[in-house]
Amino acid sequence: MASNGGNFDDDIYGGFSGVTNKLFNYDVKEDKAFQNAIKTSSYGKKTSTPKFFWNGEKLGSAETMATMARPSTAIRPVGYSSQNSKLFDPLNQAAKKIVVMENKKEETPEQRYKNMESKIFALLEESIIASTGTKPDMATGLAKAKEASSLDRTLLRMRDQDGGTYTHNFDLTFFVLFNLANVYAKNEMYIEALNTYTLMTKNKMFPNVNRLKINMGNIYFQLGLYTKAIKMYRMALDQVPGNQKELRLKITHNIGILFIKMGQYSDAATSFEFIMSEKGDLKTGLHLILCYYALGDVEKIKHAFQLLLDIQIDYLEDEKMYQSNPSYEYINEMIKSDELHAYEQKIRQLAEKNILISANLISTIIDDYFNDGYSWCVETIKNSYFSPLAVDLELKKAVIYLKQDDIQQAIDTLKYFEKKESNIAINAAINLSFIYILKKDIATAETYTETAKKIDSYCPAAFINSGVCHMMKNDLDTAKLMFMNALDIDSTSFEALYNVGLIFKKLHDYNNSLLYFRKIISNLGHEQHPEVLYQIANLYDALGDVPTALEYYLQLLSLVQQDNKVIQKIGELYETDGERQQAYHYHHESYRIYPIDFSVVNWLCSHYIELQVVEKAIGFYEKAVLNNPLDPYYLLRIAGCYRRIGNQQKSLNLFKIIHDIYPENTDCLKALIHLSQSQGNNELCERYMSELQKLEKQKEVRQRIGTGRPPTTNGSRISSGEQEKRSGAGSDNYQPPGTASGSGFGNNKSLDVSPDYNALTNAYGYSDPLGPPQERPRTGFRKNATVDDESDEDINPYDLLPV
Repeated sequence: MASNGGNFDDDIYGGFSGVTNKLFNYDVKEDKAFQNAIKTSSYGKKTSTPKFFWNGEKLGSAETMATMARPSTAIRPVGYSSQNSKLFDPLNQAAKKIVVMENKKEETPEQRYKNMESKIFALLEESIIASTGTKPDMATGLAKAKEASSLDRTLLRMRDQDGGTYTHNFDLTFFVLFNLANVYAKNEMYIEALNTYTLMTKNKMFPNVNRLKINMGNIYFQLGLYTKAIKMYRMALDQVPGNQKELRLKITHNIGILFIKMGQYSDAATSFEFIMSEKGDLKTGLHLILCYYALGDVEKIKHAFQLLLDIQIDYLEDEKMYQSNPSYEYINEMIKSDELHAYEQKIRQLAEKNILISANLISTIIDDYFNDGYSWCVETIKNSYFSPLAVDLELKKAVIYLKQDDIQQAIDTLKYFEKKESNIAINAAINLSFIYILKKDIATAETYTETAKKIDSYCPAAFINSGVCHMMKNDLDTAKLMFMNALDIDSTSFEALYNVGLIFKKLHDYNNSLLYFRKIISNLGHEQHPEVLYQIANLYDALGDVPTALEYYLQLLSLVQQDNKVIQKIGELYETDGERQQAYHYHHESYRIYPIDFSVVNWLCSHYIELQVVEKAIGFYEKAVLNNPLDPYYLLRIAGCYRRIGNQQKSLNLFKIIHDIYPENTDCLKALIHLSQSQGNNELCERYMSELQKLEKQKEVRQRIGTGRPPTTNGSRISSGEQEKRSGAGSDNYQPPGTASGSGFGNNKSLDVSPDYNALTNAYGYSDPLGPPQERPRTGFRKNATVDDESDEDINPYDLLPV
């Protein structure tokens, strides 16, 4: 016991293991009061939805809390711990950023002025960009210009309110107002533009403001106020200094143009003469010639033409350099793509155009004969700086002779160049072959085409003319070969492609023909050619593709809107497609454009008759009678329409009038016979039947004498309609409704349904093959006897005599 007690005393921790401390045995979960307090309290709870993650075993939050491990002993030291511990922050203030507010500094007046000027400059730039370019937006440009003007006025008021301490930028104000007036003028708001320019000219702060009167003169010119425009131009001319010579000459030129507009050619010529004396140009020279041409002063016309030829430009400089030194060939090829070279080419083309126009114009007035006047122009050009143009002028002389229908003079002119230089001789040969093609002298045309091919074997025009010659001889294979050779030289040749398409069309190879016409369409790009569209539409029509043919015909109609034949063809295609209403619309439109086309008139009247609106058909027939009063066809149709609507008496009276005018018309007699029978007038019926028999006998005898054949037998008599049907024309014999026609129109429903007028053009104008009847001899006397039976006594023996 002692030993045990000694050990107990030595152990400082002894005796505690057997003691039960309630503090260490306290369980929070079993404390009901504490648990109820936690449930009812909101302390430490988060309002946001936690983010969860899956760790493979249990569902936990995305933000894992680093919990400290429970100490293995009962006592845990207090103090610093290396493990992370979460600070007590119930309001989560640590996550919020602290923003430190700084007091904004007030802008100085100078900064405000600069910011306002920057905005004005930006608006001006936007306005200029919007109102210029390939696709200008004038509305946006005007809106920006107005906004810039408003800000400029605000800036000026700010300066005045600050006591004028800041110097205002008047150049910016000038820029703003000038842009506003310019945009007004572009939007055709001329009054607003004039008001703005006037406001600028009254402000003495703007330098050189009087030059704006040029713009005001342009606006007055647009408004047609030529007197005020001249006044403004002259005021501007007074303010332009003498060292700005180009501007002064341009203003003077504008004044001359205005005098021409006012008909004051003498004053205009004075302005243009001043320009030509100072520094002449091509436009002014041409205008001066036009003024003297209007005044009729021949001597001054010649003087003005010589002044035009004295204008110096760098004409054919590159070609001369190439001819002098062939080593410059590659340099010239590079120069051709240069912008300066393009500008020079433009000036040369303008010079050639003005000189050729002037020569063609004055040749008819400077001499009594056109040939002499033209020769004077050619000789004058030969002695001038533009001498290379003389050859082109002489070649154009042949074209002028062709326009005047003087073919022989054109041929003589072109033959003069047969033995000239190669480039001139080949042009003459091609033009000569073309002229002989027009004259249908194929042999001579072929001679000149062969000459052209010998001079230049790579000239597509020579092969094209040769192909046309073979095509006119109906040698289609050789013609196609010539056109193919032309296409080998120039694959985009319009004439060669078109002619090859025509050859395939004649050979009924419609698909290949379409191929070549489509190549023309692809080469032309956005440009449309009416002849090509017509050929494509016609080919699709021949192939039976009515919808595609209609599409191309409608495209063609957009180019030739007044072509009645195209409109009629569209109507016919719609009728083929079963769209009767559209067919009527286009036929009626064709009639509106060209009301004397008989085929359209007949179609419209047939349409109205089928719809049982016969009254409208009568109106069209009456207009057709006014166009061709010597043709009884439409008179017969009108009478038939009256019979169709039940007005028998008016129809009979009209047929009688037709019979009085055209007593030899068998169709009218047959109609009278039918109407008299239907009305029960036997006496009138027998009279008309007797006249019909006599008329048929006379025509039979005349036909027998004219043809030299024996008379027909079996009671067959040739009526006028049958006779003209044999000669290639149709007939229009009268027939009652519902019965078949006896001579020529068995397919028609009745006489009232109009047939194709192309077969009826000459059906009713009978011409006696023997000529007019011979006059009765004055030395003899014979009593004419008239019998009603069919005997030889009703034949006039004088009709049997030879002419």
